[in-house]
Amino acid sequence: TQADLRSGGWADPQMVLNAANVLLSQGRLTLEKIGTELVYKAIDAQTAQKFRGLEKEHLLVYQHIEKTGNKGAWSKVLKDQTNLQQHTLAKVTKELLRRQLIKEVKSVAHRGRKVFMLWETEPDKSVSGGTWYQDGEFASSWINSLREKAQGYLESNGGKLVSLQEIHTFIQQQPGPSAPSLDDVQAIMRALELDELVFNVPHDSGQPFYCHRPTGPTGWSFDLFAGRLPSWAVRRDRDEAAVDGLVAPCILCPLQAECRPGGRISPEKCEYIASWVRMVGAPDPMGEPAGGSRAGKLNDKMNDW
Repeated sequence: TQADLRSGGWADPQMVLNAANVLLSQGRLTLEKIGTELVYKAIDAQTAQKFRGLEKEHLLVYQHIEKTGNKGAWSKVLKDQTNLQQHTLAKVTKELLRRQLIKEVKSVAHRGRKVFMLWETEPDKSVSGGTWYQDGEFASSWINSLREKAQGYLESNGGKLVSLQEIHTFIQQQPGPSAPSLDDVQAIMRALELDELVFNVPHDSGQPFYCHRPTGPTGWSFDLFAGRLPSWAVRRDRDEAAVDGLVAPCILCPLQAECRPGGRISPEKCEYIASWVRMVGAPDPMGEPAGGSRAGKLNDKMNDW
């Protein structure tokens, strides 16, 4: 500001004006009016080289783009603010892009729209979509790759509990378009947890620990008590899991709410229960061996319905 220059020994306005004109001609200085005050802004030599030879229209557009920060400026808004013709604005932005003074970013908030921002500016998440978007498109293949890598990492640990921080460190070491944050990895783990592929065990430190969920005999990755038992108490062997009786089809049945004894949908008519009893080999409460006469009577009763 003028006050800063005076305090620095530049008390003569004519001397300031002469120096400013020289620096402006060399592209080493920009002027900006904030309120009623004129602000001088220095430009480093490397950036000044990029500005060399530009006309006032280029600087005008650049300054308007600079003001938008990490939200970017749409070409239509730039046209209205600068009062430039569309073909002139297109020519100016093309030159600024060529000199890597500005860049184009696809906006996820407005499909098909691109905004301009300064070259070194990191776009706001509302514009870029954050980690899960690449060039304005949802990076589904990359997300699936991260899911597979996280799940494979848990499987490679042989049923041991792994902290979120360890998973994050492993994921960051993998090649990819960007490095997911800790929160991003936690979102991936939450998705795997909801898909019943992993389970989360709370820890005294407050940091979540995860473990691969073993697949039961039916092919479902479901374990009723996985999140409540310590890791040493959870069965890891598939053969052992086959007799623990924790994958009853009722738990995952979409018709569970409509199922009742004697109803149109009932346990007596359910073919999945009979198949499950035979597959799991559950001990009979009457003392008969699994798959014995009681199971046969259940099948006969089902066939009668």
